[in-house]
Amino acid sequence: MMPLAILLGLVFGAGLAAVFLAAVPDAKLHLPYALERTSRGASPQPTTGVVVTGLTDRAARSSHPWLGLPQADLDVLELSPSRYIARRLRGAALGAATGTVLVLVNATATVVPAALVPLGALAGTGLGGMLPYFQLRDRARQRRDSYRRVLAVYLDLVAQERSAGRAATPALREAAEASDHPLLLRIRATVLHAHRLGRTPWDALRDLGTRLKVPELVDVADLADTAADGAAIATSLHTKAASLRHAALSDDTAEANRRSERLTLPVSLLMVAFLGLVLYPTTAQLLTQ
Repeated sequence: MMPLAILLGLVFGAGLAAVFLAAVPDAKLHLPYALERTSRGASPQPTTGVVVTGLTDRAARSSHPWLGLPQADLDVLELSPSRYIARRLRGAALGAATGTVLVLVNATATVVPAALVPLGALAGTGLGGMLPYFQLRDRARQRRDSYRRVLAVYLDLVAQERSAGRAATPALREAAEASDHPLLLRIRATVLHAHRLGRTPWDALRDLGTRLKVPELVDVADLADTAADGAAIATSLHTKAASLRHAALSDDTAEANRRSERLTLPVSLLMVAFLGLVLYPTTAQLLTQ
């Protein structure tokens, strides 16, 4: 009966994974969403199947941090909600199959009873579904850190444009044209889009910084708003850029210290193993006497 149970479990896991993968195929281009992404200067991303669309709508209405949509993180990574939900579904399917196989393999060795197969599948589903969430959060944190570093350079460029006599709006736009970094591309697209809609660029940048949860970008918008009133802000821009560079250097130093601390235990174990290797001949000779 045990080989039959293993075979049935493998078929169940493979069938469950196949059902999830069949339910989330890539669909044709969604024109309204593509136009919206193009107007914001980002490449359109394809939508997915009906199941993913329904789950995406449910997640958008949920206020739970794990079950809802992390809109700020998705916007920072320029990832559509449907693709995020599709990744979580694929992770849940893979986790269910993995959990089922692990329980069945342990059941063959009589370590755990075969009746725990559904529990293993459920645990694998939960872990596999949560893994994309934590990956998204870590990637968004790294992207925001990269944005803060680029903002220091961008502020210096805006200050140079202002010192050359540029107005606030051309200074913001031309400074963003110095590189193809994702943040500068978004700033450039935001400024151009605001110009088409008749909005002030600093209001649009303030909204962008709030949406991405990058307060340093909101500070840039506030400084640009001050410059629009005729204030000389070149010194303030250079000061803010220096502050961002100092904060980035402090973060790098703290990260280096954390990594050094994590090496303490492996190095200690290595030293103990080395001492044991050196003292082994003498110890073995004393024990044999």
